[in-house]
Amino acid sequence: MEPADDEPDAVLLAALRAGDLDAAGRLFRRHLEPLRRTAGAWARQPAERDDLVAETFARVFTIVRAGGGPQDELRPYLVVTLRNLVARWSRQRSRVELWATVPEAAAGGADELALHRSNARLVWSAYCTLPGRWRTVLWRTEAEGGTPTEVAPSLGLSPNSVSALAMRAREGLRQAYLQVQVPEAEDPGCREPRRRMGAWIRGALSPRRAAIVAEHVAGCPSCRLVTRGLVEANRELPGSAARLTG
Repeated sequence: MEPADDEPDAVLLAALRAGDLDAAGRLFRRHLEPLRRTAGAWARQPAERDDLVAETFARVFTIVRAGGGPQDELRPYLVVTLRNLVARWSRQRSRVELWATVPEAAAGGADELALHRSNARLVWSAYCTLPGRWRTVLWRTEAEGGTPTEVAPSLGLSPNSVSALAMRAREGLRQAYLQVQVPEAEDPGCREPRRRMGAWIRGALSPRRAAIVAEHVAGCPSCRLVTRGLVEANRELPGSAARLTG
């Protein structure tokens, strides 16, 4: 059950500083739409707006995790960070590519796939679907650059176990990155196969479940079109796709 979203920002910010990444997700959901509206005043293109928002959250959360940033209210700090990014990007006269190790989703099947135009938003959306322990190990090893030896005490694991957990989490993020690009199915018969498409494309399903998805896709033109786009996206997905910051 999701915790009640009535805790003030100050409580969630303190929890984030203490390492609670669920607090980051709650803060993100709370402030996402207001910040998107603010970004829309400066960025005319939806993709650029989403890039600005994603980069703003990433920078602010990194600062908070390091012990800095706002203590009470998050939104004013987000707006100032966003405004500074707009000024910097305008001077550069080019859109900054976030999480550059993750490619643009392929055009194949684009009419069927509800693809986000922003890689940063796609990766963040995928990251937020992962189990809490996976999010924690990814954040501490990828975003913060911690080694398994450095991260191990905080997770109560050995360095070897941290490495194994991080490997599973990175693969989970690759699967989730594909899965968030799968549109919801109107046909009830397509819903269960589509829920497993990210794992299926990555070869992570059991033989029995993989056979069920493959059989459905073979007989469903709509799901074949979705699959075509995912196959292309997976082909371009680099091994370092789990990196959360550029």
